[in-house]
Amino acid sequence: MNEKDYEKLLSSASSKLGTSPEKLRQTLEKGDVASLTGGLSKADKAKLKAVLGNKELMDKLKKAGSPQEVMKLLSGM
Repeated sequence: MNEKDYEKLLSSASSKLGTSPEKLRQTLEKGDVASLTGGLSKADKAKLKAVLGNKELMDKLKKAGSPQEVMKLLSGM
């Protein structure tokens, strides 16, 4: 995924998580994903936990070439 697509993904995800793209980037770089879940519903927390616990899916997400590809992978959950 190129930097422009990564920025688009960060922007989209940050708005859904109720944070700024900059803060989301910092949080992800630190590996502090738990701090992002505060504003999520119980169902969304469970979905996030399922995604993060799925090694095969995480590998595919890391290799995704675009935000659209990421969304396609996540919608198949």
